[in-house]
Amino acid sequence: MTFAEVVKLVQETIPQGGRHQGINAYILPHRIAFETLCTIEPWAKFVLAEEVAHQLWVVFIDEAPEQEWEHRCRLILVDDEIAEVLMDLSIHFQPNMFEDMEPLNL
Repeated sequence: MTFAEVVKLVQETIPQGGRHQGINAYILPHRIAFETLCTIEPWAKFVLAEEVAHQLWVVFIDEAPEQEWEHRCRLILVDDEIAEVLMDLSIHFQPNMFEDMEPLNL
């Protein structure tokens, strides 16, 4: 998948308006290996099966950017090989890889 294809897929995944109005989105600007994701985000090995995906695109959606952390957010994992959203996780924390992410206009 290309970066543009990932952005389009995420745009189709997130409805416009409603509770999604005013959200901030961020993307890791490159694919990441499953093993690397598990090293950076240890919880991932408990959520994802090793055989499901080897290369992932990672998108973080901050649904309440005006609030401090520990509010509802989403982490969208896109499987590069099958070009589909693998998981759309509800999380309540900022991911460890956040500093490496870039803003994404939805």
